[in-house]
Amino acid sequence: MAQFSNSDKQEHGQNAKNSLESILLECKKYSYIKEIIKEYRCGFKEYDESQFYCNFLIIFDDDTKWIIKVTTSFRTDRIKGNQWDSFNIKEIDPSISKSVLVYPDELPQNEKDKFIAHKFKIVNHMHFSAIDDIVAQKELFELIEDYATKNLSVGQKKDKAGNNFEAYIANVLCNGSNLSKWKTNDPKLVGMHFNFFEKIVNCFGLDKDEVVSIKATADKKIIGTLATSGNPKTDVLVEVFLENAKTDSKSFTISCKKSNAKSVSVHQYSADAFAEVLDSSNDKLRDLLCKFQKVGNLRDFGNENSDSLKKELKPYLEKLVRWVIGGYGGKVQNTRQQADYIIISDEDDIYIHTLEEYTEILLKPENESHFGTPFQWTFASGRKGKDIQLKCKILK
Repeated sequence: MAQFSNSDKQEHGQNAKNSLESILLECKKYSYIKEIIKEYRCGFKEYDESQFYCNFLIIFDDDTKWIIKVTTSFRTDRIKGNQWDSFNIKEIDPSISKSVLVYPDELPQNEKDKFIAHKFKIVNHMHFSAIDDIVAQKELFELIEDYATKNLSVGQKKDKAGNNFEAYIANVLCNGSNLSKWKTNDPKLVGMHFNFFEKIVNCFGLDKDEVVSIKATADKKIIGTLATSGNPKTDVLVEVFLENAKTDSKSFTISCKKSNAKSVSVHQYSADAFAEVLDSSNDKLRDLLCKFQKVGNLRDFGNENSDSLKKELKPYLEKLVRWVIGGYGGKVQNTRQQADYIIISDEDDIYIHTLEEYTEILLKPENESHFGTPFQWTFASGRKGKDIQLKCKILK
């Protein structure tokens, strides 16, 4: 950890609060929470009624209340102070069901380990604690999202989380504190998921001395629909503005995948669409694709047809992956709808690859699935005989 003066510590702490507020405001924008109360204070009636303090009190749609406190370092006296505040706030208002202590994502690992070790003692009931959980920024977002969507179906939850994750990545990239921290290396700055931001801009190969500002959007209206009216592979469109007037700006396109499932649906088109993209002149390939579309499963398709389709697809494997993952070869309105980068998110972190890198990963022999491709071939519910659906393992 950097050595801070007292004024530096105050600035660092305030930046951490601002960062936490940004995350909570995103949660409110996604309707995960309905109210945020800043600088929450309370006290017992016969004493000072502002004695106990937390940075934020949040209220969900079902009126569940959580208190949230942020800290930038692990110190025993600070933890005990947070415990004291949490215990008394919950005593005064029993409707507050959870107290969460949050630390910045970008803390050094040795500092994170202290928080993780203390959390272990709390969740395993080794220590009495009025603090219910200790989490990093990303974990807080996941906690809030999980609670807010607990009554949704699995499908509804996936759709909502996926769409909001795309918008979240766009906001991380737009966050001014992230850009300032990246350009200056100022340890007092605390970004919004700065580790996400840093991974993404580093993968873009940007020069921090040249970057002036970054704009990003996940707005479907701006990205647009395909010529076929379907959704493009691009989920986040990024514009990076540079000091060099000759180049002015650079555009980047990202496809986002957020799931804890082993495999997810990644593509759904008719057999003719597959044939047109891969090789419109290959009649045998088109015929085999149409046969598979008709039956929709490996068993009814048969071993002979499966071997033949594997043989016909072999020269087009890279082309297939680039279409399925990045949209290349499909009917797009403009190149912004083709994704050149892939972001994968799980409960712990994000992983970013160029389309070329991810294509290489998928085409490794150990990732082979149906017909020599990295995909499982099937059909969506109610779509048998109408189109082909591909599913893919989420590889990091």
